[in-house]
Amino acid sequence: MADAPGYDAFVIGYKGAFTKAVTAEDNRAFAELSGDFNPVHFDDAVARELGFPSAISNGFVTESRVAAALVNTFGSDRTIVVALEKNTRFLKPVLMGEEITARVEVVGRVESMRALKIKAGCFNAKGEKVSKTKMTVLVLPRKSPRS
Repeated sequence: MADAPGYDAFVIGYKGAFTKAVTAEDNRAFAELSGDFNPVHFDDAVARELGFPSAISNGFVTESRVAAALVNTFGSDRTIVVALEKNTRFLKPVLMGEEITARVEVVGRVESMRALKIKAGCFNAKGEKVSKTKMTVLVLPRKSPRS
């Protein structure tokens, strides 16, 4: 986490990103956490039966890269990022091993709440958008900044 500035510095157009490959281990950990053991995420034969080349990532595993981009962009030893609302649309399947880059951008501010409107997207290594998200977040100051 970088030492990000506070809310006032996050103007429209402020951007950040985070990149991490999606793995079978990520999907297994998410399934253990959520109880979502949909075979399309684990069984290549089932995925092929449905028209995919192999097992595909759970969309929420892919989209979780947005959370990391938010924390890395807006969080710091002095600030905490809290999501208030989120709307995500999944556009393309993601295969195990694909590197995904989540990009976040401030597209609006709600001064009365000290909230930020965020546009986010996840992109594969070919630059194809695999998901898009609109969300509202708070960037809260910590009462006791960590040093």
